Amino acid sequence: MLNHAGGPRRRAACLNNLKQIITAIKTYAPHYDGSYPTHLAPDEDGRTSYRNLGILYPTYVTSLDVFSCPKSGDWMPKRATDAYDNKPFRPEEARYVSYAYGLNKNAKNRAWTEAAPTSTRILADRPATRTLAKRSNHKTDGRNVAYADGHVKWVSGKAPLDADPENAGPNAHGTGPDWWSER
Repeated sequence: MLNHAGGPRRRAACLNNLKQIITAIKTYAPHYDGSYPTHLAPDEDGRTSYRNLGILYPTYVTSLDVFSCPKSGDWMPKRATDAYDNKPFRPEEARYVSYAYGLNKNAKNRAWTEAAPTSTRILADRPATRTLAKRSNHKTDGRNVAYADGHVKWVSGKAPLDADPENAGPNAHGTGPDWWSER
């Protein structure tokens, strides 16, 4: 039986997507000096974004569908060519990405590295904000969150989404409430 939050099956499918993506990120990192996916050079400043998750396809994630939560109603368009493989998602694809990708604000918004504290949020379902309320994955019920140590868990919408349970300040590890890479 499904409830308004997408029910257990859809929530589990979404959680599985995040597990696949965080596993891909952790597999990717050792090949790139420990850096998580980003289009930036290691010494370049600038904002990384959820578009960078496209770098994982098809080498580390073999299906574009993994980047869309079944509950969100978003479905990644099929590609007619492989010219954009292993590159950030194009804008027309990026709008179908259901997951936010964490930014390391202490490192000028670059992507995290393998050195991130294990409790750091790396990706999660899109949050329910005013602009995304109709398209957020699970409305205000909560979010699936993937952490730097590779585990993924459901966080209730009633619980604060802190970067580090042991250092729950708004700027813990540079990942306060605004760490989400949003549209």
